[in-house]
Amino acid sequence: MSGEPQGRAGRLWLRQRIELAESAAELLQRKLSILLDERDRMRLLAARTEKEWHRRCAETDEALLRTALLGGRRVLPPASGGLAKVTVEHTESMGVSHPARVVFEPPADAVRALGGTVLAPARRACRAALEAACAHAAATAAAAVLDAEVAATRQRVRAIERRRLPALRAALTRIEFALEEREREDGARLRRLSRRECP
Repeated sequence: MSGEPQGRAGRLWLRQRIELAESAAELLQRKLSILLDERDRMRLLAARTEKEWHRRCAETDEALLRTALLGGRRVLPPASGGLAKVTVEHTESMGVSHPARVVFEPPADAVRALGGTVLAPARRACRAALEAACAHAAATAAAAVLDAEVAATRQRVRAIERRRLPALRAALTRIEFALEEREREDGARLRRLSRRECP
């Protein structure tokens, strides 16, 4: 490794860096554990919301069919052209921002009671299906974000454990070997000097 101090100062510097790298790896391992739990929770939630979404879609199909059979095709209003409003609310898990929930608001003109009592159940079923789709989208997006962060955290841990720490430990070994050699040389030199001075 280039740029690190040599000698006793280098040994101290490397020991501190090794300690910091080990602490960083430990913290990242804890973060990874928490992220894995959260990701698994989001995956389960995504699976549940997907089932709910499909169930709501089937209910909507039935309600629309029933409405068409009871009131004819004319009871189903044409698309109004208004836009629904979707708001994504975020939360954080271990510093990772991800969707927590999606709020769906239908267009203002869709709230009006078109088609009377015949269309009301179909309208409620459609809204429930759209809300279920939004919940599924939020859970799926959160799981994907957490998946990406889990992969990035694993990569950081591997980089510290497989590259940074071995490099620091190898540099420390070289410095300690050099210091031992220097101490042996100094000891040998002192012994020779003491032999010369003794009569």
